[in-house]
Amino acid sequence: MTEKQTLFSTTWNDASEEDVLYSRLSIPALLAAIFGITSFLVFMTPWFFFLSILGIFLAFIAIGSIGRAEGGLTGLRFAQLGLCSSIVSLIAVAVLWPSYHYGVRLEADRFFHIWFDALQHNNIPLAKGLSSSYWERSASDKPEEWWKKQYENNFLHKSIHSYTDNKLIRVLLALGDKAKVSYYKTLSITTSDDQDTVVILYAVSFPNDNGETETFFVKMTGKRSFPSGDIKSAGWSLEGMPTVIVPDELKSIAQTPKDGTSETQIKDNHDHNHDHHDQNPHHEH
Repeated sequence: MTEKQTLFSTTWNDASEEDVLYSRLSIPALLAAIFGITSFLVFMTPWFFFLSILGIFLAFIAIGSIGRAEGGLTGLRFAQLGLCSSIVSLIAVAVLWPSYHYGVRLEADRFFHIWFDALQHNNIPLAKGLSSSYWERSASDKPEEWWKKQYENNFLHKSIHSYTDNKLIRVLLALGDKAKVSYYKTLSITTSDDQDTVVILYAVSFPNDNGETETFFVKMTGKRSFPSGDIKSAGWSLEGMPTVIVPDELKSIAQTPKDGTSETQIKDNHDHNHDHHDQNPHHEH
């Protein structure tokens, strides 16, 4: 009869020391668990997806080696934990981030169309203001008050002239409602800790003097960011001046605004508008 087992007994069963099977922990199983848990960092940025790949790879190695060891290795639970965690993280990368980027792209598209629409309707205060962070914009200023500030401050006065001297700005102001702006493609979407940056290419079509349709392409870069200390309210702003480019796949057929009669007319209209505002700064541009 065996003696009664207690917490301080030297053995816990009747087996002799020769019958006791010693097992060691599978290192791949432990690493699979570590990589699987840390792979949840993909919820912060998708670039951590490689942790999921490593977790799945090591989990399969561990499960195979534990099975072949016939009790000589432990850590099956660690391997299973790493495998499940890594699979969940990969699903997040495949579903969550594309959905998030799609939503961000839609927001950017709406924001960029506000800029186009503002210039097509001669709302320069709105168009120029979109280049500032949204929490720095003065929403209370009426157009006439905004223009008054530009002409009272010499630096701001030069700034608005520099802005409207941009060829793209002049073209959009002159075309007005004749221009049809349509989404062409997304060039890039990047996400960091505190902002999203979206680059979209737009096609701007308009009828020329001969009744033919001409098209040029505008690259817009927008930044969705948070004010310091506030991660709940994000807003959009333009990153740099929009530029006219031609997509590589359309270089042989795409047309940009010509420098002929149309450009001269645009410049004349632009100079006329500036002369008119110099005489009456309170008038809306």
